[in-house]
Amino acid sequence: MTQATSEDPSGSSAALRVPYSVHFAAEIDAPADLLLRALEVLLEIAASMESISPTSAFWSEAHSANAELTLGGWRFEYRIHHRDRRILVVGAWQLGSGARSS
Repeated sequence: MTQATSEDPSGSSAALRVPYSVHFAAEIDAPADLLLRALEVLLEIAASMESISPTSAFWSEAHSANAELTLGGWRFEYRIHHRDRRILVVGAWQLGSGARSS
């Protein structure tokens, strides 16, 4: 985990974490408005992960399988890379169509 320290106005130092980034695999082909919405939701998920302890069982589970996000009739499959502090969308498909982009 990358950390930096800074002085806050009260004079105490606080550790700052580099925020999670969200990336889409090049072959992801979904409507632009849904990609934007997926990005927004995944950034919210990333922000909530900041409060999870590094020793939590969540991280071993997150590393063992992909997660899914369903939006607007599409399913986005993503992988959490805790060490690199990034979320990578690895697949997307329209529900009911069977067509998959990954």
